[in-house]
Amino acid sequence: MNFELYGKFIRTYWYEKGIEYGNPFYDSRFRVNSPEASVHPEFMYRNESRENGMMQILINEDLGQLDGAKLYLEIWGGHPGTANKRVTINGRSTYALPEVGTADNNCTHSYPVIPLKITDLVNGYNAIQSACDQGRSFWGHFIVDNACLITALKNGHPDLKKAEIAGFHASVNALYDENECIKVSLSCPSSFMDVTAKIDFWGYYHGYDENGNCEMTDWHGFTKERRPMANIGTSDHKPYEVLWDVSMIPDQKDIALMAVARFKDQRDIAYITPVIGGLQTPDRKDSKNTIYRSKDLPKPFWSRVSQRKNCTIDLDIQTSQIEKAELHVVLWDGGRGNVDSPFTLNGYPIPVTDEGRHDVIYSKINLDPEWLKSKNEISLISDTEHHGIEILSPGPMLAILSKK
Repeated sequence: MNFELYGKFIRTYWYEKGIEYGNPFYDSRFRVNSPEASVHPEFMYRNESRENGMMQILINEDLGQLDGAKLYLEIWGGHPGTANKRVTINGRSTYALPEVGTADNNCTHSYPVIPLKITDLVNGYNAIQSACDQGRSFWGHFIVDNACLITALKNGHPDLKKAEIAGFHASVNALYDENECIKVSLSCPSSFMDVTAKIDFWGYYHGYDENGNCEMTDWHGFTKERRPMANIGTSDHKPYEVLWDVSMIPDQKDIALMAVARFKDQRDIAYITPVIGGLQTPDRKDSKNTIYRSKDLPKPFWSRVSQRKNCTIDLDIQTSQIEKAELHVVLWDGGRGNVDSPFTLNGYPIPVTDEGRHDVIYSKINLDPEWLKSKNEISLISDTEHHGIEILSPGPMLAILSKK
């Protein structure tokens, strides 16, 4: 998750559902529909199709005291084939949401950060209108699970002075140990440690694209229900440090780190540290780490009414060389129905689903190397009548530590 506001204070304003926040709703989730849904003979009478794709977010800001603004979204990519997802701010500017494969009939999720003009905003209720086209889908549709307006506060902002954090500054330290771990910690004056409540650490490196933005070399991680997921780690107590195990990411240089610091009495304000770069994985003299992706993903990769979907991942090494293996996968859990083992690898059940709450689940599973073959088959099945389970882009991946 990359806000590109390094060394700055930000303030976050989240979308809140309910008429008391200016946001009436018909359905339990914020849904966006293509125009055809309003008159479709099958869909037009469902509550989902009554949603108009408009939310309001209340901000209280002197716009002259801002250095910038961004819109952050947690999106379930929608029905495969949905196209031209976009958002308009207060009727002033329209921004395209990044295309991450939905229009090409893939199951997707994404967490776009959209830079806004300060003139897009008002000091008050900001109307954010989302829209999409039907494209190749049977029903153009996507869901915004959470939305946030992020404002960048100018240095010396009156609210920072009032909270006595205007002089706060911090950086990230990284210290290698002998077990292929990096101790990542926050460095700041001791007087500021006492006002700090929580630190989220984020890493830029080459690895599995768990946030679905089609970038493997990227700032990794995302948020779920506004909380960090798949980031390096989070600490809520001094000395604000985490241990990052890098043994299963590919050999690489140019790793970078940064942190987001939040404060005890100002939970909506955060400080984003400068980036430290030039880090690398430890020298692996006798082994190497490689990631393998599937080249035959179904489109869409979803299962319902007992329609089994499969893909394969090929390895270019002898399985006897494998020292350690991990499976990475992100799915949308619409329910397994009565199926005991909805997701298998070479016939072995892998626990990647939950209770069918229609939410995004990222799994990183340690595998027994003896389960693996030169060609590995992944199978997905659900017998639910409706949504079922989706494997989200980029699909499953194997991380393999092997002997050279």
